[in-house]
Amino acid sequence: MLVLKFPPIQCLYFYETSHPTNTLLEVVVPKLKHSLSLTLQQYIPLAGNVTWAPDNSKLIVEYVEGDTVPLTVAESEVDFYSLSGDNFREAQNFNPFLPCLVGSETRVPILALQVTLFPNVGFSIGYAVHHGVLDGKSTTMFMHSWAFICMRGEDSTLMPELTPLYDRTLIVDPSDLEKTYSNFWFGKDGSGNKNLAFGDMKAPPDAMLGTFLLTQDNIENIKMCVQFQWEQKQLQKPSFQLSSFAITAAYTWACLVKAQQIRTEKVYLGIAVDCRGRLKPPVPPTYFGNCITCLIVNADSDKLTGEDGVATAAKVIGEAIEGLKEGVLEGNRDLLSRYAAIPPGRFFSITGSPRFELYKTDFGWGRPRKVKTTSIDKTEAFSLSDSRDGSSWIEIGIVLNKHESEAFVSAFTSGLHKTSTHA
Repeated sequence: MLVLKFPPIQCLYFYETSHPTNTLLEVVVPKLKHSLSLTLQQYIPLAGNVTWAPDNSKLIVEYVEGDTVPLTVAESEVDFYSLSGDNFREAQNFNPFLPCLVGSETRVPILALQVTLFPNVGFSIGYAVHHGVLDGKSTTMFMHSWAFICMRGEDSTLMPELTPLYDRTLIVDPSDLEKTYSNFWFGKDGSGNKNLAFGDMKAPPDAMLGTFLLTQDNIENIKMCVQFQWEQKQLQKPSFQLSSFAITAAYTWACLVKAQQIRTEKVYLGIAVDCRGRLKPPVPPTYFGNCITCLIVNADSDKLTGEDGVATAAKVIGEAIEGLKEGVLEGNRDLLSRYAAIPPGRFFSITGSPRFELYKTDFGWGRPRKVKTTSIDKTEAFSLSDSRDGSSWIEIGIVLNKHESEAFVSAFTSGLHKTSTHA
């Protein structure tokens, strides 16, 4: 319920292969379709819909025999390598390769897929998934399962780590957060807008999507600079360990605030947190659905744009993550109201995680050349993932307008130069 009305997650996987059109149509597409059918036998809810219960009291996932996942197959002559590159491109250029969740005001599909063929070059797989039903962990588990079956054939059995667990009784909700979040979205008396349909899922016309990379050396250099600045400020040594995630998030957040030249007092960062292993009692990592909460941290914009900006960001992020030890759902009753109170243009968020291992999604034609989480063009988020170039490297997806994108490139590259010089 937390992210019920957030835009669907949309993602594109690009695979490089020199097959001509007839091979793509006669071999690749049938294999993808057949393995998808087999995979959905283990992931039946994905063929269902989000709708209202018969008494109209709450939302449910309903699967009726005969329900299917919409799959579009298309062909394109657009430059495959330009689409799958790192440089900033107009985000709307990716629209033709992405499916939409087309439903009604009372019934919306959970998943839609699109396979686009680029003759003699490769193909892409795009998905749109209902974020109110699935989080990133569950979505990538499904994609890994589909790839596993596609590569190994119909007699393959999913490994335990790819076998979804649907037991909702495992979730204990003593604070009745489900009701709290439902009241926020639909009103305490249920008189609020009960329209479940999504609006326009296309990218804004001025949005530019680009990808940046932090190597392990980059991350270590930034970490050393952060620790040095903490010592210079004579700050008490933090009780938490600075993770690669915290450093990457802090560095990106600070660069974004600089690029957008935000002069307001406070800026905010939302950090999605997987609750599975942190609940009391914990639930298995294969629990399938949406099992996340969000940490919201803030800092003064002038501090983030100053010399110690990354150190400031790393401190508030690290402290918030450390605070999860007190209880992952602590203070969550007013989470959505706190989010709603943040002024427009001052909230950033993080989607994805390097732990999802997107680049291990191999359908039998090799690892992806590129994976892009395109839905960040509508959510003011930046995406984090592993990289094709190495498991210890982190890819960062960014969406900005043209002027801001140029400023971000400058802030990002000059910052790395400074940290490498300091190291």
